[in-house]
Amino acid sequence: MAYGKYKWRIAGFIFKGICLLLIAALVILLLFRIIDSNIDPKEMNTIIANDRLAAAYDEKGSALDMFTQEHTIFTRGENNYGYFAVTQSLIIREIDQVQFVLRYNNSTLKYTKQDYNLSEIPSRDDHVYDVTLTIMYDLTPENTEDNDGKTPEAVAYERFFASDMVSAKKTLYNYRKFVFDDIKIDDTVIAVYADFYYVGDVNYDEKPYGSLLIYHNEEKEIKYSLTRDDLKAIEAYLDN
Repeated sequence: MAYGKYKWRIAGFIFKGICLLLIAALVILLLFRIIDSNIDPKEMNTIIANDRLAAAYDEKGSALDMFTQEHTIFTRGENNYGYFAVTQSLIIREIDQVQFVLRYNNSTLKYTKQDYNLSEIPSRDDHVYDVTLTIMYDLTPENTEDNDGKTPEAVAYERFFASDMVSAKKTLYNYRKFVFDDIKIDDTVIAVYADFYYVGDVNYDEKPYGSLLIYHNEEKEIKYSLTRDDLKAIEAYLDN
């Protein structure tokens, strides 16, 4: 009898140990996903150099007028909640340039298949989303109370297209970093939005699949300084 009780006690310890290991594995997996979602790939963290940026850096060095703002980073609409995120954005005012990082989960591709009744899930490597910037201008700067969209004649919109893009991916996430030139941020600009359309259903007169605010004239500007990797990227571009 004592031996039988001993066996059951050992079995109980083993069962508890297995349960604890499973819980620990789930916690580790959850932490990995949280950490993974908050760390962009290295190539996304480095500025993209082009002729315009290189020329400005060659003239002024690191003393460039660059800033970012804090906004909601992922879409929260009823039909696109969490589909798209802008994890980084940078406005380089003196060269009229905007750079930002778009991130979307592998599940976004699955939802796109469902939303557009596609025969298969789009590939992670394909050009799946059309990404543009829309600038909202104030046509009556003397009156800021008519900028709520209820007075159409008080505002105007203009769409811009990317001049460059690089991509990267991680286990669960896909990344695209865009450069937009000729984005002049002055006193007439109310807001700048990043718009996302599925490439198989692009209609700029219709509401986008997702949209996120990049800039608003009433939000605080947070100064950005070039990192060591940024400087290396610009200097490498100049050397070429």
